[in-house]
This record gives sequence, structure tokens and C-alpha cells, in this order.
Amino acid sequence: MIYGSDHGDNAGAVSGAFMLRSGCWKYIEYMGFAPELVDLAADPEEVEGCAANRPDVVAQLGARRRKHLDPGAVDARAFADQDALIARFGGREKALQLGARGATPPPGPEG
Repeated sequence: MIYGSDHGDNAGAVSGAFMLRSGCWKYIEYMGFAPELVDLAADPEEVEGCAANRPDVVAQLGARRRKHLDPGAVDARAFADQDALIARFGGREKALQLGARGATPPPGPEG
């Protein structure tokens, strides 16, 4: 199993993204959007989603993801980190001018 999460690489990300890979399946969840599912064996280029055809796999992988983290809590913490970072740089416009240095800091050891 491969697991990952991301909140974008800038101070303007609109949603956290959470990914779980198990066998041929890649499950992707964005906060506020329907989950995506890709069968990497049948679609290695990830062109065709198959979540609508495999609700059983979506449910199974979504449950596995929930065992690892609460995406709502992670998303809220990332937005709070972004707000603090933006404030330290002197506001949104100044933070956006910094490019990659304006990235959301990774979560600390507390979670």
C-alpha cells in the first residue's frame, strides 16, 4: 500500500488531496469533491476513472484511508498553516510573489 496526502504547493490551494494505492487501484480524494478511482493495470496513463463502476472498491479504499487520517482535520490544519504563513510574509499578494517558498509547511510531529 502506498499512501500520500498533499495540500498543494502554494498558499492558494483550494482543497487537500489524499491518495491511497493498493494493488492495481489508485484512490484519490479531494476535499469537497467525489472520490476518484483508477485501475492502473487497465489504465496506466490514468485517463479513465472508474469510481462510478466500482463503488465497492471506492468504499473499501475510502474506509482504509479513514483508518489513517481524518481528511477534514488535516485539511483544516493545512488551511490554518497557510493562513499563518501568509501572515508571516505580509499578506496574500506578497506570499504569492515568493513562488515555491510560499508552500504550505509539512505537518509537524503532532500529526
